[in-house]
Amino acid sequence: MSGPADLRGSAEPLHDYGGLAAGDRLRHQATWLLSGSGASVIFQALYFSCMGRMLGAQEYGAFVGAVALVSVLSQFSSLGMEMVLLRTIARDRAAFGATWTRALLVSTAGFVLVLAVAMLYGKLFLPLTLRQLLPYLVVSDALFGKLTQLASRAFQGAGLARWSAKLAALTNAARAGAAITLFVWAARAHRHVVVLLWVRLYLVAALLVAIFSLVLVSRLLGSPVPAAIRRSHLLEGLSFAFSNSSISVYNDIDKTLLASHGMLADAGIYTAAYRVLDVASTPVYSLFAAASPRLFRVGSASGAEGVTMAIRDLLRWVVAFGVAAALLLVITAPAVPLLFGHSFGRSVSALRFLCLLPLLRGLHYAWGTAITACTSQWLRTAAQAFAAGLNLLLNLLLIPHWGWRGAAFTSLVSDGALALCSFLILQVLLRRQHARGAPAAKAEAEASNTVAG
Repeated sequence: MSGPADLRGSAEPLHDYGGLAAGDRLRHQATWLLSGSGASVIFQALYFSCMGRMLGAQEYGAFVGAVALVSVLSQFSSLGMEMVLLRTIARDRAAFGATWTRALLVSTAGFVLVLAVAMLYGKLFLPLTLRQLLPYLVVSDALFGKLTQLASRAFQGAGLARWSAKLAALTNAARAGAAITLFVWAARAHRHVVVLLWVRLYLVAALLVAIFSLVLVSRLLGSPVPAAIRRSHLLEGLSFAFSNSSISVYNDIDKTLLASHGMLADAGIYTAAYRVLDVASTPVYSLFAAASPRLFRVGSASGAEGVTMAIRDLLRWVVAFGVAAALLLVITAPAVPLLFGHSFGRSVSALRFLCLLPLLRGLHYAWGTAITACTSQWLRTAAQAFAAGLNLLLNLLLIPHWGWRGAAFTSLVSDGALALCSFLILQVLLRRQHARGAPAAKAEAEASNTVAG
């Protein structure tokens, strides 16, 4: 492993691959991120299993309802600076110190605002059982979780996929450790675990990982340097914040709405199925996370045409994986109650209902990443905001009457709509580039240097 001195001085993005070709570099990064995701899957399985068995569907539903609300709000705590950090470092390694400073300052200030908004929303709309969880979850996810995410994105932008992967796995490892500890204690003491006790341990786990992450960044990448925060920095980050918040809305707001309507058991069984789908989608996220830094550079050099060529082979893999994942989820769905506990029996139907989500996610993630790489993030954000609005509207209409089935139907429709919108936006960008007479040969050359094999 390269030492700290090797990582601080270069003005170019560091990739630490020796003489690897472009395609081998992508596979190298994807392997690290996928191995980290694989470890995360194991830790998540332990973490979710212990939680389900300790809390049961009812209290688990209360927990995920509160977590979903915090997830939506916490996207604004860093104002999208984690993605600005990734893109900036990928293009100019020397800009790390100043960008890191801005990211830390914005994230700290944003956490205070998110805490205030979450407590106000809880006081107005949530029952006491959910409201009392919010302070712990906001500190855990909107502050400590964001600091860890910033560190992970910094390593990803610098080409150090191994550390980005390790931090992602460490977060779930810490949660799994806390859950297993509490589960063993409860079993030996013959005590029922209340959700409030769990969220306190959840916060401690996030604190420990955040401290480790900040120390690691300081050692391997460098320390913050004084830097002014200008309006342009905030506007750039805001586009990513709206994007991430839209993602949280169409992924998570249904769980908050289920809990707000008192359907805590529905929220629990639906979320259990959704967690399995999140795990099934992990390889797709890992692949594009590995490709993103280089896609940003090729998009800057040769626009939509270069990026579109660069993701062609990746798209074929996404479709094949999505179809295979759907079939596997249908077949293995009966294992969900074995993992979470007998109170999650209805999760089998929920998982089969949602089995196409990994495919739809893969498509809109591929086309969305291409849009971000070759143009302003605001175009992708607009598509995501549309999907979020559609998701919220359908959930408000369907959940009161259909419970988790309404939420599941809405998820499929909104993810499908997002995939279609992203594809259409990319086609418009390609036509604009062709109309300007962009040379295809240059785009082909850039793409071949980005993704080969």
